[in-house]
Amino acid sequence: MMDNLTGFLISLSVALPIAAATYLWERWRLARPGGPFAKADFSGLILLAALAAAWWPYLQSQPRLIVVLLGGLGVFLVIAIVDMVGWPRVVQVLGVIAVAALISRQGISVTTVKLPFTTTFVSLGWWGPILTVVWMVICAVLFGRAASILAVPLGVATLAAATLFVVCLLEPQITGPLAPFVAITLCGACIAQVPFARLLSHKGASAGAYTVGYFIGVLSVLGALKNTAFLVALLPLIIVGVPLFAATFTYAADLRRGWRALAVAERRQHLHELLLNQGYSHLQVIGILLAGTAYLCVAAILLVVLIEVTFVLKGLFLIVAGAGGLLIFYITLRLLPRSGTDEISGKPRQVRLLGVRLHGVGLSEALAEAERFMAEDKPHMIVTLDASGVVQAREDEELHRITEEADLVAPDGAGVVLAARMLNLPIDTRCAGCDMIVDLCRVAVRRGRSVYLLGAEPGVAGAAANRLTQQIPGLEIAGYHHGYFSADEEVQIVKDIKQTRPGVLLVALGIPKQEKWIKKHLQDLQVPVCIGVGGSLDIISGHKKRAPMWMQRAGLEWLYRTIKEPRRLPRLAALPKILWMTVRELLAPQDRDI
Repeated sequence: MMDNLTGFLISLSVALPIAAATYLWERWRLARPGGPFAKADFSGLILLAALAAAWWPYLQSQPRLIVVLLGGLGVFLVIAIVDMVGWPRVVQVLGVIAVAALISRQGISVTTVKLPFTTTFVSLGWWGPILTVVWMVICAVLFGRAASILAVPLGVATLAAATLFVVCLLEPQITGPLAPFVAITLCGACIAQVPFARLLSHKGASAGAYTVGYFIGVLSVLGALKNTAFLVALLPLIIVGVPLFAATFTYAADLRRGWRALAVAERRQHLHELLLNQGYSHLQVIGILLAGTAYLCVAAILLVVLIEVTFVLKGLFLIVAGAGGLLIFYITLRLLPRSGTDEISGKPRQVRLLGVRLHGVGLSEALAEAERFMAEDKPHMIVTLDASGVVQAREDEELHRITEEADLVAPDGAGVVLAARMLNLPIDTRCAGCDMIVDLCRVAVRRGRSVYLLGAEPGVAGAAANRLTQQIPGLEIAGYHHGYFSADEEVQIVKDIKQTRPGVLLVALGIPKQEKWIKKHLQDLQVPVCIGVGGSLDIISGHKKRAPMWMQRAGLEWLYRTIKEPRRLPRLAALPKILWMTVRELLAPQDRDI
């Protein structure tokens, strides 16, 4: 009787020190480039050594283990030779086909399958070996395509092997005693290498990844495909769903160019290469792909748990799980921060968020623009839009026109950032109104200009002016006035602002009133920087408290303000509304980058 726990510990204890030692040796060798091992791939050798050590006590009683191990060695040698010599990749595939054909002739092959809505197992006959070869080649190639980030095939193999081990425990009458032993030892041999994967193979080397894929293919035949129900036979396909999606994504995306775009000879980027090119880090890419694999592995286990459920319900479960996984994958990608993808040079980059014009700027870029406006000493208008502002701009024709003509439209609000990221727009951070005010005042001091405050309840603008002068040395307040003025007072306010010639005008009348007021008087005021600041004067003055820093960083400042001011509750309707519009935009038939 094979001891699964002992096998796992042996494979882990053999692979771990070898992988660690190889990693340290490679770090030392990188400082001295060249040498006979410049193109070596150690991962496959470590895997073979660990499995051989774990399987050694059972090789005589289980001769199929010898066949599987020799097949893995054959795959590794073929791929390693092709990598070193530089032969075409088709030679790699032919080598894997030859090994898989030999393996299938030794009894490791798909044999029967139970069709849906029946209780009869149908023999596949000569189709069995053919399907076995095709499946093993698919697994090897899928894992080989991900070889440039070795942690991905090793991590996926770890999760896949662990999942198939659980499946073997749940359905021992299908899998037998050999499959769980192979699964758990493969899991130990792969997981030990994941922390050291970065230096276990060199650029262009794929022998280790191909070998891992070969063993996963063999394991899935032993554990789920050999003699099983039709839908459960999809388990291996589900478990390797992420490598399959990652390798075929660019082919599927190119279908919009027509079937000729699917030329097999054309080398297309793997999904992880596309993600790296778009600014995601190696750790982010590894985390995304392994999280996706873990999600599918859980779905596979649930499918086995539901094995007695009708075929229709299991099929529906797979559809829902697959669609949900793609949605989670897409949203996760959009929420993750990226670097180096949208550098702003010169004027800020304009984008269209749900038809509303915005600039992809952070706080520093917005302040740089404001300082440029002051240097020009001509009237300019800055608009800050949160989720409710975007929704209103879509519904209010005048506000929409104002955003089209404004000199800068900055994103302000977690809902705007979320919607922009989901639509792959270069807006990664918000320009919070309170932060903008303080920093604009500092820019005004640096440029030798004054600031005028207009809006809010009586007493608020004055209190805000006092606090700003105490906080910012050298700040000159040109004047201030509350926002409850009559038409006659409005004329005088415009005259006062024009006469005092401030560099910055902060208008706190609430959106869209403040934007419409600024636009109406912009040319008369002749202020270089006019900006609507909503309720920010209330916070700066101390009349209202700002959300804790952790809520600001988490994008939950809107929630804090709503709890403190329940009358703002109707404004929350903008959040689900903008998200719904974003989803509709995503589903619209148009070309998009991932």
